[in-house]
Amino acid sequence: MSKKIFALVAVMMTSLYAGTSLAATANGVMLTANAFMYNTTVEVTPGTKSESKVSIYDIKLGYLSGNGLYLGGIYTLRNSEAGNSSSDGNAMGASIGYVGSSGFYVKGHYLVSAELGDNKEGTGIQGDFGYLTNITGALVVGVELTYRSIEYKKNDTAPTMEKLKQDELFPMLTVGFVF
Repeated sequence: MSKKIFALVAVMMTSLYAGTSLAATANGVMLTANAFMYNTTVEVTPGTKSESKVSIYDIKLGYLSGNGLYLGGIYTLRNSEAGNSSSDGNAMGASIGYVGSSGFYVKGHYLVSAELGDNKEGTGIQGDFGYLTNITGALVVGVELTYRSIEYKKNDTAPTMEKLKQDELFPMLTVGFVF
């Protein structure tokens, strides 16, 4: 049984590396969707239990030139739930990056507008380092590590707040198209 599992994993890994990576010579529009989800449950005996969930989704649309230069935009959504409270957020911005012929890429984003719950007037940066590979034709899949830093300057429920800064580092799964 373990030999069959090993053989299956070996075939899958070989097909990943044998497949065509996202070539930097590809010209066209790149559309990707990224997702990160994290759930946690803490139980303390006797009788208390707390749960929290975080979901982050990025949509990136841009132009990929033949030399690997990427220019585009980003729109991101997030939802955070902890106990009985939840907060939704979003941000959008401009993007620049490089996609190498091996499939590795780096992108930088300037987030010009961001909101998170009662926090408004946010701006910040995001950096992505990842890998994409072609599955079939224009379909690409991959993974990335994302760093995001956003500073909010206004809070609707706490008018005395001067600023709130949120820094995050998280992995994301990616699926997309180059057409």
